[in-house]
Amino acid sequence: MKLKLLASALLVTALQAFGQQRMILFLADKSANENPELQFSARAEERRNLAGVEKDDYDLGLNPTHLAALREKGRILNTSRWLNAVSYETNYTADEVRAQFAFVERIRAIGPATASSIDKFANPTKSLDYGLAIDQVNQLNLQCLHEQGFTGTGMYLGIIDAGFQGMDNNVYFDSVFLENRVLDLYNFVDGTGLVYQYSTHGTSVASCIVGEKPSPEQYAGTAVNVDLALYLAEDVFSETEIEEFNVVAALERADSVGVDVVNISLGYFEFDDTLTSHVYAELDGNTTICAMGVNVAASKGIAVVMSAGNSGPSNISTPCDSDDGLCIGAVDVNGSYAFFSSVGPNADGQVKPDVMARGWDTWVVVNPDTVVMGSGTSFSSPVMAGATACLRQANPTKTVAQIFDAIRQIASQFTTPDPFMGYGIPDVCIADSILKVSGVGLQEVAENAVHVYPNPADEMVNISVPTSGLVNIRILDLCGEEVLIFEGKGAQQQVSVGHLSTGIYLLEVSFDRQVKVQRLEIMP
Repeated sequence: MKLKLLASALLVTALQAFGQQRMILFLADKSANENPELQFSARAEERRNLAGVEKDDYDLGLNPTHLAALREKGRILNTSRWLNAVSYETNYTADEVRAQFAFVERIRAIGPATASSIDKFANPTKSLDYGLAIDQVNQLNLQCLHEQGFTGTGMYLGIIDAGFQGMDNNVYFDSVFLENRVLDLYNFVDGTGLVYQYSTHGTSVASCIVGEKPSPEQYAGTAVNVDLALYLAEDVFSETEIEEFNVVAALERADSVGVDVVNISLGYFEFDDTLTSHVYAELDGNTTICAMGVNVAASKGIAVVMSAGNSGPSNISTPCDSDDGLCIGAVDVNGSYAFFSSVGPNADGQVKPDVMARGWDTWVVVNPDTVVMGSGTSFSSPVMAGATACLRQANPTKTVAQIFDAIRQIASQFTTPDPFMGYGIPDVCIADSILKVSGVGLQEVAENAVHVYPNPADEMVNISVPTSGLVNIRILDLCGEEVLIFEGKGAQQQVSVGHLSTGIYLLEVSFDRQVKVQRLEIMP
């Protein structure tokens, strides 16, 4: 580690000596006439078609004339069509760049990187044959989907991380490489295809999803059959906003190759240059570079799952504040809050973290060929990302919003969320039931259009809907069997449930060719 830090310090010194400055340039225009649409893979087109995603300005490349001009005065590190921006390295100051290029609308200067001695990923470490991983799978009731054959087959999962050192030589990933399931990889820090270096963090993260081996210790991840895209976006030698830009560039590449689910076990709040660090007010779900990228990715049909951060009881980091991603906190084997898990809400008041998964004493793979306990939301996130991939495989026509909504609805404290646990620990099997119950040919009801109260209920359930017409209500058990059917007319309905046994049910409310399915809990 000391050798790496010394090399990093020398590099920083050299760059400063030559006057190199890094910045993010946001460009002023994006003309469709000058910018051809990006070419998407067949897999990407299929995912977009299933999600009903239409081509828009986000799919246009950057203006090639602008890029050529910028290359004459410096080096483009990465580009973002979603942000219409580039990360840039040059000998010129920000003011000089602005004066030379009229098409540069806004510049975000990046402070000097410093070689920190702090490892942000350091944590204490101490029918599928899950072996040691059985509890982290069962905690989400994920074995229910696995037993039906939904283990991620046909799903494309991207991991954006700091490096995957040793992954390509670790026996717990043998099946991944023997079956050629790493379909894409890229290093956004170096601009190369070299990802099996720098850090083992991504290796342990990946193990929570695809790690699988009966020996030396029996182990299986949460989605062992997914295809993978491995993207290195985190610079382990520095902490700057350039890395946020790298994450967005990685999300755009994931979009173009057809990725279905992305895991991001990275977070950003404080930077080496503290003057450029985020403030809590910026974590409103759509302001930071990272959060904007996650939101666009969701609009393109990608389910982005992210770690909340390990700063508990301080606030979450970005991109976990994003409006349209799924932010994951950490619990222990008993489902209790992990003291290090960062807390919400985001600055806009949105519940964060969304849900929780095993992140305290999680079983993970390290080199060489060893399974150990590791702690951090870096591991709770991929546990949930794998579960999300299985859920998408089981429900291929459902949108990202529908998948995430089902996950939140069936979490253990959906009706009483808090800043520490969010909506609680989800039951993926029940989420699958919710997604499968929705009426055929009916449109999903807009968020917050249907109100059900009280929930939990004991004798009566009140249902408020925005219609004066017929309202059809069904209550089903978790096997999908109808236990109650009710028909009424008008905006306010009241249903007697006192005769139902205590437990969790699915409530389906349909009206005006629209449908809403949600969890209903019956109390004694």
